[in-house]
Amino acid sequence: MTFIEPSFEIDEKGRVICQSHSDYPQLIKPEKTTFEDMQMETQLTCKTCLHYKNDDCYFPKADIDKIEFDRINRTRFECNFCGNKIDRMLTIMQKIYLEEKFRMKMPLICCSCYESLKIKKFDEYYNKRIWEALLFYTPVLFSFGSPYPTNLILAIGSFFVIILLKFIIKQYFHYSLFLIDLLKGKRFYDKNFRDKS
Repeated sequence: MTFIEPSFEIDEKGRVICQSHSDYPQLIKPEKTTFEDMQMETQLTCKTCLHYKNDDCYFPKADIDKIEFDRINRTRFECNFCGNKIDRMLTIMQKIYLEEKFRMKMPLICCSCYESLKIKKFDEYYNKRIWEALLFYTPVLFSFGSPYPTNLILAIGSFFVIILLKFIIKQYFHYSLFLIDLLKGKRFYDKNFRDKS
C-alpha cells in the first residue's frame, strides 16, 4: 500500500493548507464569499480528507484521531508566541511532519501572531496583548485599594475568580490572557526572530 505524502502551503490569512488534501481545489478557490470562507475553516482538517478515510495518508488514522483529540480537549498545542491554543489541525500536522521527516524544529504559530510577524508589527501586537492581560486584573486592583477589611477578602476571591475565568477562556475560546504565556512568547521571539524581522 502506498501512502500519500503531505505537502503544505500557507495562504494569505496564515492558514496552513495541505496540498495533498482531497478537497484541495475547493480549499484554494479564489474569491470566496464570507460564508464560503467560514465553511472552508471547518474543512481545514485531516478528518475531511479522503486519504484519512481510506487510511492511506502518511499519518495513520489512529495518530490523526489522537492529535485531534489532544487539540480539542487539551492545551498541548499552543502558539509559541502568545499561548493561544492552535485552532487548526493542519498547522499541527505541518509541524509534526517537518519534525519527523526533515528533523526541522518549527514553532507553532497562531494566525494572529503569523500575521503580525508577516507585516513586521509583532511588538505592537505583543503590547496590545499585554494590556489585555493586565486590564483583566483591574477589578482586583480596585478592591485592594479600599481600606475596608472585607474588601481584602473580596479582592482575594476575585483574584481566584479571574484566574478561573482565564482558564475557561483559554480552554473554550482558545485565547490566552496569561501573562506568563505572553512573557515566554516574548522571550522566544527575542531569541529566535528579533534580528530576522
